[in-house]
Amino acid sequence: MDTKALLLTGTMISAAAAIPSIAFAEGDTIRIGALYPTSGPCQLIGEYSLRGTEILVEEINAAGGLNGKKLELAHRDSKCDPAEATAMARDLIARENVDFLVGGVSSSVGQAISEVSRQEETIYVAAIPKSTQMTSPENFHKYVFRAAANTNTEGKSAAVIADRLGMDKICTILMDYSYGHSLNEAFSEHIAKIRPGAEIVQQEWPKNGTTDYTAHITNIMAAGCDGVFSGVWAGLFPAFAKQAAPFGFFDQVKYVTAGEVGSPEVAEQMGADMPEGIWANSYEVFYHSPNDAHGEFVAKLQEELGVETTPSWPVVGYVASQWLTEAIAKAGSAETDAVIAALEGLTIETPIGTQTMRAKDHQANRGQFWGQMAQSDDAAYPYRKLDPVEYIVADELMD
Repeated sequence: MDTKALLLTGTMISAAAAIPSIAFAEGDTIRIGALYPTSGPCQLIGEYSLRGTEILVEEINAAGGLNGKKLELAHRDSKCDPAEATAMARDLIARENVDFLVGGVSSSVGQAISEVSRQEETIYVAAIPKSTQMTSPENFHKYVFRAAANTNTEGKSAAVIADRLGMDKICTILMDYSYGHSLNEAFSEHIAKIRPGAEIVQQEWPKNGTTDYTAHITNIMAAGCDGVFSGVWAGLFPAFAKQAAPFGFFDQVKYVTAGEVGSPEVAEQMGADMPEGIWANSYEVFYHSPNDAHGEFVAKLQEELGVETTPSWPVVGYVASQWLTEAIAKAGSAETDAVIAALEGLTIETPIGTQTMRAKDHQANRGQFWGQMAQSDDAAYPYRKLDPVEYIVADELMD
């Protein structure tokens, strides 16, 4: 675990202890079950996202609760594994008697939790999973809502950038599971629409869990493409980049990557190994405040973590849980059907701007921050960052 993660773990206790005591009637509670990976390959993402959910719960309880009731949070480690997430989701419902589920990181985990929520008739708000397969007509049900951007938004946004960069002969490298295949569908469809002369000349599909990308890298370099669209996401990208750099890979092609590779924590982790000039995205960046609430949220994290360069994932957990709590407040009840009705069409003010949950498919109109990785001139942040920063979301990109 890195320094930030150690600081984060310590603040979970100290921050909770600082909340003033509020008298709630015994049994007068609303219980939320959180499913984030706090071990395994997605540990850092999960720990930070969980902290965002904890912050929201702490704030609401400190202000007197929700509809006069105390919020209680029960967490289980999903380990970024669909089978484990399934078992833990059932455990939260059966043993912890939670009223709602929130969380998930990978798309496969999101789909697993969604199936449990359907069977158990329990609302689930997906914090991070993006695959449109999760909410496709054959998988959609009334209990699942997505706070994350979806793969249509992400893949089509990448196509917009690829068009701007003049990419005509394109290679793709996308992970061989639902997230990668959904990204491919969205990107391919949109680049054909907005840049008819562009051609996808090579596609590489690393298996989930791949650690050696050498063959995929050399295949792309031999294909003669002028641009690459990648879905090698944040947790996997450092290894990929270190293997690609000796080949001069990032000097040969224009590189546009989904999967939050542009997040501050990845940039800080990689340091000088972060390729200069690649185009990447992030759910949030501390150095770009779209509203006052964002600045306040960052200031709180800076104080809790004792760092100036705050991570991007806490706001993801915060906003996912914000959907639940604001719908409960609007409904005046924690009754499932009442909360579903309140969520559909709900508009909320988040630390990264106004968002609306579409009634037709339970998808928030959530975009992402995009930009080109450039060396920062800020002495407090001696790493590469998105520069300039652009927030891309358009309702027509979501479908």
